[in-house]
Amino acid sequence: MLKVYGLEDGNLTESSDSAGDLRAAQWIDLSDASDDEKRRVENALEIELSPVNDYEPFQVSSHFMATERQLTMTGLLLMLPESGDPHLLKVTFIRAEGVLVTVTDGSAQGLSVLVKECENCTHGSGRDDVFAAILDMIVDHTDNILDKVGHDLDRINTMVFQHRATNQRRRLLEGSPRLRNRQLERVLTELGPRREILVKLRRSVLSFRRLVAFLREQDVAKSLIVKLDTFERDLRSIAEAETDLSATAGFLLDGIVGYIGLLQNKVMNVLTLVGIILTPPMVIAGIYGMNFKIMPELQWTYGYPFALGLMVVTTLATYLFVRIRGL
Repeated sequence: MLKVYGLEDGNLTESSDSAGDLRAAQWIDLSDASDDEKRRVENALEIELSPVNDYEPFQVSSHFMATERQLTMTGLLLMLPESGDPHLLKVTFIRAEGVLVTVTDGSAQGLSVLVKECENCTHGSGRDDVFAAILDMIVDHTDNILDKVGHDLDRINTMVFQHRATNQRRRLLEGSPRLRNRQLERVLTELGPRREILVKLRRSVLSFRRLVAFLREQDVAKSLIVKLDTFERDLRSIAEAETDLSATAGFLLDGIVGYIGLLQNKVMNVLTLVGIILTPPMVIAGIYGMNFKIMPELQWTYGYPFALGLMVVTTLATYLFVRIRGL
């Protein structure tokens, strides 16, 4: 898909005639474009649309390339579709004479989806301002993801610690370990994807920090340098927010594991208590259950009631001893 954008009265708008003169465009967005569309853009602008290299997260120099006609840069943008499956979208930015081209594969809408999300994408005229608008859209898109993850973690926090639950709800969970276990399992399942989003967001921020560092080394307009300073500050704020949310997710994971451990301890305490209380009657039953030939108690008239009474007395005595000791 090929989409053409321009600036009209300071507003970023999509051109209805994508088959027009591409040289007059200020931003061309290619998403899952066909070979014919790519060749058309390459011929019109005399540029190369192929990425620098397959994205390798630890090979910084392989992501960027500078020639006389173009600057080619690669970044990773975190996408969170309605299905909830987060993935990193590889975006190739190509800055040529008078136009900016973005190329994405694996997304039907490409970066155009950011235009709908961006609350304020108004700038002055010029190619650098279009690139600044895209940077604003990336920050706005990332902020939306952070807000969503933050709200999800707040909801999970409430489910884990039950500090906002009613007394009736707390008594229900305390009286039903099975219900509490199911709830913790469900919360643990929900926490995993949020942690995945934060990890991929960190990689995305790192890629754009490298992109900013590369642009600073190039001969770009002073207005763009000022925008890069703002964008870099936004990236630092996003990184700090990601660190805070990651710490919150780690704390919630520790809390879930702690509650599961407490539930297991309660079960073991119950089993241990039952075993202690039943030990004396089992010993008595074992003694009087022996089948030796000479056992005086077998001839007692009240031998059976005596054995049952002794079992009851020893059981109560053991139970009282355990209660007094606070076990």
